[in-house]
Amino acid sequence: MPATKEKVVLEAPAKINLSLEVLGKRSDGYHSIRSILVPITLHDTVTLTPGGRKFAFHGGQGAPKDDTNLAWKAVKILTRETGVRHGLKVRVVKRIPIAAGMGGGSSDAAAVLRGVNDLWELGLSDRKLEKLGLEIGSDVPYFLRGGACYAGGRGEELEVLPNAAVAELVILHPHLKVTSQWAYENIIEELTTLGGSASMVKVALASGRVELLASHLVNHLESGVLKAHAVVREAKKKLMSAGALGALMSGSGPTVFGIAPDAETADRMAKKLEGPKWKVIRAATAA
Repeated sequence: MPATKEKVVLEAPAKINLSLEVLGKRSDGYHSIRSILVPITLHDTVTLTPGGRKFAFHGGQGAPKDDTNLAWKAVKILTRETGVRHGLKVRVVKRIPIAAGMGGGSSDAAAVLRGVNDLWELGLSDRKLEKLGLEIGSDVPYFLRGGACYAGGRGEELEVLPNAAVAELVILHPHLKVTSQWAYENIIEELTTLGGSASMVKVALASGRVELLASHLVNHLESGVLKAHAVVREAKKKLMSAGALGALMSGSGPTVFGIAPDAETADRMAKKLEGPKWKVIRAATAA
């Protein structure tokens, strides 16, 4: 990360879930999951600039401009935890769609936690930052850890995975928002009893076998969203008919990604799928 005591600029990557199994609801109201996440090349940019006496926040177009924004929450939690308060300007350039199942808000928050810890020389350990991140959102510890990860618990039990796979992606983001709460409340119950694909996804990542990866994509949240939103069903169908090896809704949706055989095919698919019903994004999985 480019950093000085004058400014910190960070890339905050989006993620996709290659496997997301919901194991049941916990006593604290959260759900236990088993998931494999990978970062992708699509990213927001977070700039932290010290100075002045006040806190100034620019959360990016379409994002909340108050303490409901997870990046804003990250600063509040750090000041609460450490007692340190300096003038700070936070600016987020948004490229990751909002409420899209790609973790944009959580990634921005993780970037702020890392960046402010460095900028203000707070000296908080990675473990401490992950603990604070979990207060903000279940995906924040993942973005602090980075890379391909297996996630258990509510998302905070992380294991970094070997990843030799580079998957070329075509992403369709329908023009609607689906909250995580809604997606979890509308799980089709029978799905939680099905066997998982996490072990095969691990094998595919380690061996770099994109075809194997594409054939073992699973998301227990998907069926409920597909049932409620025809445009998400159509997006998945169109990706497959355009040449994807496999397609899946990421996280709580409504974004759907397709894994293409190669970059040339992905470019053709992206052009073919342009239209008014969704935003088309070309990306790839990242290390």
